[in-house]
Amino acid sequence: MIPFYLGIALVVLWSVWTGANRMAARSFRPLLAALAVLLAGAGACWLIGAEKTGYEYAGLLGALMALLLLLAAGSVAFGAALRGLHDATRRRVAADPADPLRPAWDIWGLCALSAIAVIASLLE
Repeated sequence: MIPFYLGIALVVLWSVWTGANRMAARSFRPLLAALAVLLAGAGACWLIGAEKTGYEYAGLLGALMALLLLLAAGSVAFGAALRGLHDATRRRVAADPADPLRPAWDIWGLCALSAIAVIASLLE
């Protein structure tokens, strides 16, 4: 059970970091794209899991993947809200320079997580 919990903790920490980091960089489009992909993947996993029949635990993997993706989407939103609250309550200093060429490995990773979850739900 411990590797299962460690995997969930890793996804949550990664998602919170992504949300806070993207909010700090003011890159809203990749942040919204990640949220959209995670929510669409969660919906797809849920629908795939609901259609499975044949044995007692049919569709369990799809439901678990949907919950993991919902948890990741909520964590991204929480990290963004936390960073937004931090920016709103701190003293104003010189503006941080925006980094327009910020690497998008974190967003691509969340999209890959969503794709892996949907594929795992299909293969169940």
